[in-house]
Amino acid sequence: MAPETSEITTRDVLQQINRRLELIESDVRAVSEKLDVSVQTLNDKIDTSVQDLDGKREASAQTLNDTIDISDEKREVSFQTLHEKIDTSAQGLDEKREASAQTLNDKIDTSVQKLHDKIDTYFRWTIGIVLASWLSTMSAILFKGFL
Repeated sequence: MAPETSEITTRDVLQQINRRLELIESDVRAVSEKLDVSVQTLNDKIDTSVQDLDGKREASAQTLNDTIDISDEKREVSFQTLHEKIDTSAQGLDEKREASAQTLNDKIDTSVQKLHDKIDTYFRWTIGIVLASWLSTMSAILFKGFL
């Protein structure tokens, strides 16, 4: 008698291949599901990070705009204050200039008046001397004619 050999039939081989393929398929599905979950988790994290960054960017932009607005307001107030100071200084200088001009005009008027008074005095003396000389010359001519 021949020893018993178990023969493997084609059907047995195909069943083993089928079983192994089912196992491989289930493993691939499990890995695919894990990969899908990991990819989805990663996408969610990326979306959350992008939203956080957008929020931070918007907050930063708003803060920068607020700072610029405050800076503009401060600059406007500073310009306004500077303009008022310049106007005040200009008015003060105008008043000083007018006061100086008035003082100078008064001094000039006083000097001119003194000069006119001196000229009038000298003019009268000169006219008086000329008339006296003329009278003296005329009288000498007249007296010489009588003598």
